[in-house]
Amino acid sequence: MPETDMLRCAIYRGGTSKGVMIRENDLPRTEDQRTKILLRIFGSPDLKQIDGLGGATMQTSKAMVVGPSSAPNADVQMTFGQVSLKDASVDWSSVCGNMTSAVGPFAINEGIVRATEPLTSVRIYSVNADKYVTAHVPVKNGKAATEGDFEIPGVPGTGARIDLEWIDPAGSITGKLLPTGNPRDEVTLRDGRRFTISIVDAGNLTVFLNAAELGLRGTELPAEFDANKEIQTTIEELRSIGGEMSGLAPNPGMPKIGYVAARMGYTGLSGKKVAAEDMDVLARLMSAQLMHKSYMGAGAVCTSAAAAIEGTVVNALRAGATRDSEVVRIGHPAGVMDSRVIAHKENGETVIESGSFARTARRIMEGFAYL
Repeated sequence: MPETDMLRCAIYRGGTSKGVMIRENDLPRTEDQRTKILLRIFGSPDLKQIDGLGGATMQTSKAMVVGPSSAPNADVQMTFGQVSLKDASVDWSSVCGNMTSAVGPFAINEGIVRATEPLTSVRIYSVNADKYVTAHVPVKNGKAATEGDFEIPGVPGTGARIDLEWIDPAGSITGKLLPTGNPRDEVTLRDGRRFTISIVDAGNLTVFLNAAELGLRGTELPAEFDANKEIQTTIEELRSIGGEMSGLAPNPGMPKIGYVAARMGYTGLSGKKVAAEDMDVLARLMSAQLMHKSYMGAGAVCTSAAAAIEGTVVNALRAGATRDSEVVRIGHPAGVMDSRVIAHKENGETVIESGSFARTARRIMEGFAYL
């Protein structure tokens, strides 16, 4: 690859993540060629990503490829890639709900989708999950609006509210809402310890644990969790078991894993107090064995779906006062995130019609990355 090669791209913040947005037609078709280019753009593998655009964290080492959709009833399609810091790999198996919030604005700003003021609804097809997302994007002067009064924990200031609605999110990875057929399963580790887990596939495939069974409170912040190598090892073994039970080949990125606890007040990353009455459940999600500093968007869809399924770990720990509500308020390291789920019963089984949440996003820069 000649040193003069360059690729047109843009850097967007999407929710509590940041990544590089690339037009589909500007990349080669094959996955291995795309992987090589993304590794070069991000400066991976390198924990500092000093020679690329990556931000040296999992939340800021994300790529989103966007182009006209080959699927019916969609304006654009997106393909998400999680670029590794540790090795020369890109995980194409998952989705990122936070970065999905940047897809609509990117498509509008790039002229892929025609802007309609004051709100443009962009129908997005997720190649990774074979699912559809509708993004409702505020528009001003023909471009995606960025100014507004909507605030999300984990991002300084306010912005224009973007509502994301994941249509029929169940089975995004495995084809089943409950991959094992059970709302909860008992598993045994190599050392004989037993745990109760719930494996739910909606938005992202996630293994949910009860914080108490891990000897945790549920209020831990990333620095405390990330320093506990023993608990990380335990959680990684549980994650691997959950993946095997879901029928997946060994994969460092999928399934995701997290733990939940009954609501409790705590001090968030910003130093702000988070009150117990402002949430329905405490939750923490991990990526590459490290705790997410806020909450994954697709993870919020999965968490609210799990809360709607009787018998799951999440359903059991959700605050009883709001159990029948469509909205699940999730207490995470940076604050509280609302996730709405529409569900109904069909032949005794829970059907998830949609899961939705709100984010903000903005274009930070655009230009060329030199390869």
